[in-house]
Amino acid sequence: MMFLAPDEDTWVGALRLVLQVPASRSLKDRRRAVAHVRDRIRARGGFSVSEVGHLHDHQRAVLAVVTVSRAAADVRRELDRLAYDVERWGRVLVMSREVRMFRPFDGHVDDSEREGEGTDEDIPDAPWAGSTDD
Repeated sequence: MMFLAPDEDTWVGALRLVLQVPASRSLKDRRRAVAHVRDRIRARGGFSVSEVGHLHDHQRAVLAVVTVSRAAADVRRELDRLAYDVERWGRVLVMSREVRMFRPFDGHVDDSEREGEGTDEDIPDAPWAGSTDD
């Protein structure tokens, strides 16, 4: 069981960008353009970014960008601003964008808390698992 601080508030925002690289004639060209966008996003700080889709398509890519803040409005504003900036950079076309927001500690059950799943007993060789030599 987890007890949150009285003033604790955590918001996670995920931005999904579907990109097109019209000038790309090969996977190498596409990867170069997507890496440029990915590196610019990382350089801004406060974001985690990963290429998650169309990995072998020479003209399309899907990026997932995540950020965390105490205020939902801050998360939404930062992700909207980032999506707008990616469109303005001109290396890629943003074909679609979607933002999802959630509060991870607000009644959310993650995999580590599911009953009977993911327990230390499931990993017998783990150094933290209890000794079975009785």
